[in-house]
Amino acid sequence: MMEIMNEMNRKKLIIESQKYGAISLRRQKLRVHKNGAKFPISKAYIDDELLDPEISYTLILIPEIKIANQTIVSLTFFNRKRGPLIYYYFPENSLNMTEKAIITDIMMSASNERYFIQQSSNLSSLNYYFEIYSDWARGKKEMLMISVILNTKITKSIEDVVLSICIDFQTELTSIKDIYKALYDKFLDSFSDEEQSDIEKISRDLHMKIKEFYKKIRMLNSQKFAKVIFKGSMEIEKKLDLTQIAQGIQEAEFNPERFPGLVMKIEKPSATILLFSDGKLMITNLKNTSEVDTLVDIFMEKLKSIGIIIPKPEITLESTK
Repeated sequence: MMEIMNEMNRKKLIIESQKYGAISLRRQKLRVHKNGAKFPISKAYIDDELLDPEISYTLILIPEIKIANQTIVSLTFFNRKRGPLIYYYFPENSLNMTEKAIITDIMMSASNERYFIQQSSNLSSLNYYFEIYSDWARGKKEMLMISVILNTKITKSIEDVVLSICIDFQTELTSIKDIYKALYDKFLDSFSDEEQSDIEKISRDLHMKIKEFYKKIRMLNSQKFAKVIFKGSMEIEKKLDLTQIAQGIQEAEFNPERFPGLVMKIEKPSATILLFSDGKLMITNLKNTSEVDTLVDIFMEKLKSIGIIIPKPEITLESTK
């Protein structure tokens, strides 16, 4: 019996199966569910001489992943009467009806996972679910999901940077007074003239925030990342004050309106460091990965010079391309 898998279980099964080697299907054409599937199978059903006819196997079917032609961001919210609705997406007119339907379907399961990938032959997206306070909603909260459709392969490094951008986007929205009103701009007839004017103004502001979010995401397209992972006791447990670091280090720049991370350019070895408040450290434009240790040492010395001392991390490299 076939079992349809959600994204989390699919990832676990793929990782587990890779420990023991993959089974490839030759000359087989199969139609599978968009989220992938697994089911028991024996040698009698497939043409692969590598399989032992006495053993039962679990066949893992993973659909071909679609890479979009362009980067798109969309904001979806849960309307109490109509269910998930796309509030706004940018660039405008970039989503077709099928893709819109897929995004709204994704939100139906969004509350189970805060940040997750949805990949299929129809649409691949990074999705971040969050809530904001609302005077107009039951339970005093609006449920939202920001989705990022990229025209490049999604890697763990890209996942980490997009998550940081999403968290900052949520923080920005929660700091804007009455931002929830913007979500009701398609239901103006239900409000007074004064309220309509207020809703339209706040909606314009939210559109601008989504466009700014889009610009930050677009910055990823031209980057190559080497990810530095802080493991175990070496993790940075407290939030870093990026403004303080930028003020103390001449080469550092922090402009949260453009990008949520601190940007530090190093001349020798030539590279750019992206530092996020949660301690995530990304290195871009580094031509020779053998120089990563030297670069991290330089970076840590600069932090030490302004009184910020962190243990040297265990370094793991991962390129996005």
